[in-house]
Amino acid sequence: MDATADRFATADERRVEVFVRSMLPPLGAKSRQEALIARLDELAAASALDGVSVTVTGNRLCLCDTCSGTDGGGDLIDRIAELDEWGDEYDATASPFFETRELDSSIAGETARALVPPRVSAALYCDEALAGVFPCRIGGREYTVADLVDALDRFAGERQLVVEP
Repeated sequence: MDATADRFATADERRVEVFVRSMLPPLGAKSRQEALIARLDELAAASALDGVSVTVTGNRLCLCDTCSGTDGGGDLIDRIAELDEWGDEYDATASPFFETRELDSSIAGETARALVPPRVSAALYCDEALAGVFPCRIGGREYTVADLVDALDRFAGERQLVVEP
């Protein structure tokens, strides 16, 4: 987290990409998701972030060649793979939160592999470089997307904005 704070402090551009399975998650999760997006939008409006985007991933991403070969499917799988691979240099990982499942149907006689993303995940970019993925595990401790928002509040409070006349 210290490295993320340092990158945030020195970056010229900071943005957050939020990935959600659905824009209508189960009730209970819906209000938390809405509050998360609203808080990130507030941080952007206060100039602590330069941008916030939301991408709907769906419940499962098929990893077959046909689906991953489409423009939308391939791009989304590449984005999720980037998030999943983040953290090697920080003793951090997001992998436990991005599940790969084998699906079998004895009736249809078919199998498939699917990537199951977390209900909500977020990526922090500082100067176009991926600076953090949440949820994640850093040094044995788990951090949630709410922890990211709390950290962004702290980072923004420490950051002094200079306005030229």
